[in-house]
Amino acid sequence: MAAFAGRDLRIKVGSTVIAGARSDGLTVNQGAIDITDKDDAGVRTLLDEVGTWSVSGTVSGVLVGTTLIDLVDDPSAAPLEALTIELGSLGSWAGNFFITSLEFTGEDGENPATFSCNIESSGAVAWTAA
Repeated sequence: MAAFAGRDLRIKVGSTVIAGARSDGLTVNQGAIDITDKDDAGVRTLLDEVGTWSVSGTVSGVLVGTTLIDLVDDPSAAPLEALTIELGSLGSWAGNFFITSLEFTGEDGENPATFSCNIESSGAVAWTAA
């Protein structure tokens, strides 16, 4: 399997790459179902299926454009957005995501304004191999 450059891990809103991103991240979460009981002699036993499966993502970088701001500017609007997380030449995850936080930071001096954003999947997320 070929490696891919870190810059090729990207989070997109529809077909639009989040502008100014310096770092994108992805976590696939699989919650275990603990079925340990007194007969297990103090050794944890897990059910052979996933309890809760989800995808979490992070993106941070230089504040360029309003792509993320546009998604959170109306608190009465639906909070779920169709996002795609591309993993370079491997493929992509796509589904509905909830923006759980969006933070902006500005410093005095020669540093640009920056942002960081966290997203959580809601419902099915589909993997498509490249």
